[in-house]
Amino acid sequence: MRLNTTLCALLVAASAARSARAQRARLIGSPDEDRARVSSLLRPDSSDWTIRSPSARDTSSGRWTFALTRPVVDGFNNTQIPFGLNTGTLWAGRGTSERLTWGVLASVGRFHLSLVPEIAHTANLGFALLPDTFPGRSDYGSPFYSGLRSIDLPVRLGARPTTRVAPGQSAAWVNAGVLDVGVSTENQWWGPAVQNALIMSNNAEGIPSAFVRTRAPIQTPIGTFNAKAIVGELTESLYFDDNASNDHRSISGIVASYSPTVEPNVTLGLARVVYANLPSGARLVGHAVDALTQWSTVRGDSSAHGVDQLYSLFGRWVFPSSGLEIYGEWARMLPPVSVRDWLVAPQYSLGYTIGMQAAHPLSNGAVLRFQTEFTNLEQTAATVGADTLTFYTSRAVPQGYTQRGKSIGAAIGPGGSSQMLGLDYMPSRWAIGAFAERIRWNEDVYYSQPTGVAFFAHDVAVLAGLRGSYRRGRSEVHLEYSTSQRLDFEFQNVRGGFGEQRANDFHNRALRFWIAP
Repeated sequence: MRLNTTLCALLVAASAARSARAQRARLIGSPDEDRARVSSLLRPDSSDWTIRSPSARDTSSGRWTFALTRPVVDGFNNTQIPFGLNTGTLWAGRGTSERLTWGVLASVGRFHLSLVPEIAHTANLGFALLPDTFPGRSDYGSPFYSGLRSIDLPVRLGARPTTRVAPGQSAAWVNAGVLDVGVSTENQWWGPAVQNALIMSNNAEGIPSAFVRTRAPIQTPIGTFNAKAIVGELTESLYFDDNASNDHRSISGIVASYSPTVEPNVTLGLARVVYANLPSGARLVGHAVDALTQWSTVRGDSSAHGVDQLYSLFGRWVFPSSGLEIYGEWARMLPPVSVRDWLVAPQYSLGYTIGMQAAHPLSNGAVLRFQTEFTNLEQTAATVGADTLTFYTSRAVPQGYTQRGKSIGAAIGPGGSSQMLGLDYMPSRWAIGAFAERIRWNEDVYYSQPTGVAFFAHDVAVLAGLRGSYRRGRSEVHLEYSTSQRLDFEFQNVRGGFGEQRANDFHNRALRFWIAP
């Protein structure tokens, strides 16, 4: 496996840049961040693990600073089909995909700049896929979602290798008392989940947005508060449709968390986003407070409103004496219209994530970490019909809740469910572990396939693998290897007939690497 020549050259240049101080930029989902969260189970810190972004950790003011960030090269190699969760700008297609993240951090008094662009490349090799047959849509788009369940979710990025230069984890902001006000393209993570945050994650590329946030958690006599509000513009992928009039969308979001004084190890929170069509000539600022002012309880076609929504409630509870955390997030697309509606069909448009981590210190100073997380975005069979709401799809916004062709929320996507287990042995300088997961994809459209239902007709992936990391000084290498069986990829069994067809099962081997010299 070879890295792209350009990335290798940049990495060599980065390693040679010893005249400036290198600083670790703790990226969302990085091994650095994972290790810090495990440490927080044993020694609670002031960090809010439910509202995260790289720039939020810089609270310095009143001084001049300049530093290079530590360069990071990460990527995937997939042998049969695309696979990768929470990869942001990087498209983990078939073949080798790699990304370089590197930049500078600067502060002048109250003004702060984080300029950390990304260069991503993917070999994008071919594989058997169903073309999108919906009129006006790309051949590489999803073959399942249109009409009241529309979403921009390409299965492949065209037929050629692709390279993208993106602003990446960049932000500029100013301290204004207890608040930060700024603009950003960086990834954000809302909620306590480790793998599948339901509203905001690093699965898709960061959203260009303006934001207002608390500079640090605000201490009050009744507890600690933290909050953030954003307004931004979402970008359509190059592989969705040929309609230029619907390319622009707005997103307005708000998230807040609270830790009570009586139990500071508990964090409770809520998040809400509204995404809307943004006609040519419309001003984005007009959607700045949509998350507070735009509400809809319309079931069925809501295209006349031009907006769709998601909201969630979440919580995290840490028990430092036992090194344990439990967490969960509960989300819906539509609020209930009445108490009776909530009692009769509480599952309507519902999704959830629940999980836990336990860190047990050993006598040699190492930590043994166990983790598990369950996520379910599937709608029940009884509610699947013409007016069914499927997570991240939209009745009013054709591209749904996506940024550049990826779900902004949970990595398993619309109608998905997953169960994940992991066990890691973590001394101070290295770690080794094993993990396993089952993912069922696109289950909400399973019931609408041409030839009916059968046990062999679900699209399911079962995977297991090993992971490990090694640190020496400021350098670190992290590797993950998994082998998976993807059964009935894209429901092709039921399209070919009523019988099980092994040709539509793919045995994929995936290698993920993360290198920070």
